[in-house]
Amino acid sequence: MYIDYFSLASHPFRITPDPDLFFPGGGRGAVLEALAYAITSGEGIVKVVGEVGSGKTMLCRMLAQRLPASVEIVYLANPSLSPLDILYAIAFELKLPVERSTERLVVMQLLQEYLLKQHAAGHSVVVFVEEAQGMALETLEEIRLLSNLETHRSKLLQIVLFGQPELDKKLRMRNIRQLRERITHSFYLGAFAAAETRDYLRFRLHAAGCTRPGVFSDGAERLIARASGGLSRRINILADKALLAAYAEAAFTVKPRHVRAAVRDSEFGGAVLFLRWNMAIGLVILALGLVGALLRFSDGFPPIWNVSAAAPPVSAAAVPPADTLHAAHPASVAMGESLPEESLFGQRLAAGRQWLSAVTPDSYTIQLVTVFPGSDAVMERFLAQARQEGLLNDIYACPVSSGEDPGKWMVVFKAFPEASAARVALAELPPSLCIYQPFVRNILTMRGGTPRLGRAG
Repeated sequence: MYIDYFSLASHPFRITPDPDLFFPGGGRGAVLEALAYAITSGEGIVKVVGEVGSGKTMLCRMLAQRLPASVEIVYLANPSLSPLDILYAIAFELKLPVERSTERLVVMQLLQEYLLKQHAAGHSVVVFVEEAQGMALETLEEIRLLSNLETHRSKLLQIVLFGQPELDKKLRMRNIRQLRERITHSFYLGAFAAAETRDYLRFRLHAAGCTRPGVFSDGAERLIARASGGLSRRINILADKALLAAYAEAAFTVKPRHVRAAVRDSEFGGAVLFLRWNMAIGLVILALGLVGALLRFSDGFPPIWNVSAAAPPVSAAAVPPADTLHAAHPASVAMGESLPEESLFGQRLAAGRQWLSAVTPDSYTIQLVTVFPGSDAVMERFLAQARQEGLLNDIYACPVSSGEDPGKWMVVFKAFPEASAARVALAELPPSLCIYQPFVRNILTMRGGTPRLGRAG
């Protein structure tokens, strides 16, 4: 109802995961790149844990898009599968010639033959297991046994477990320790901080075509951050209902009263009312002079929102070396398939072809944004801003390598001999060029190669 009213091109806050609205903040972009790295490196079993509504399904769908075409994906969305069922489910997904009456040993043999054939062709198979916390211990043990399918050098079947925190509790049980020890990488999707929630709201509005700043007032953004607990699904629900409440009042700015109406209309509103009661108690404490006690709770309230060039921190244990991974996956921007040479993007695309052929492969650049087929208006505005900053001649548009996202482009800034020099330049970029979460990447990866480890600079 409010799409036209707020001059939006699409719905910004649907709870159905939409990869076009993927927000790389809060460490999500870094986790996505680390997952892609782990899978393409043949790392066996990987685990992703997050609370309900933290964005696991969105990450799963983004990962499916991020992986090269040589990776075949099997989805297992039913956590109630028995140990026998999971083997047949994988076989059915891979379209192997099996029936329910086929003996288990035959199914296993057909599966292994298929995996060996794919491996010989340079392809791989990965199984995405959603809601893994709901699986029986026996089924999880069957997953471990399937991970034993391997050559003398490589795993034939890779597995990614997506689950809620209860999965970690289950894996701590002694009788499942063998599976736990097979997990090579573990990632946790934490809740967004208050500043990240504000970035999320503004990012989703911009991705949905909104060109007007200040749709949500500062107070409304703060209240959504508190009321949602930083969980993306709750943020979407509250933002959607708050926009509807503002539309009903013919208001062009969402105020705290609109968010409070959204909270009252939400299933999780009771928890928010409890939070408001605690805040009232905190004010009483302040009036009584217990300033020290209040300050311990007020550290989480951030300053006014500001675009940052740096991606949110992710634990070093969770992410491979910096020269092999992106700091954060960039936001998606619509872009036309063909552009006239006189357009800014057409000019930078022509310059990018020469630049990419001449630049040293073992160097680094700053990727500013990924450009998707579609409308070119957003990109032209972005490059016009770069021209105002006097940096347009150092910006290049290059086609994404076939190993990543064929048919798309990347917009990059300069070339640097070391990753450390690129990171210094990244921190010094003007905010107008940092709205899509830029990151440092190796030039070789842009050409479809694999960067050498250990040369972070």
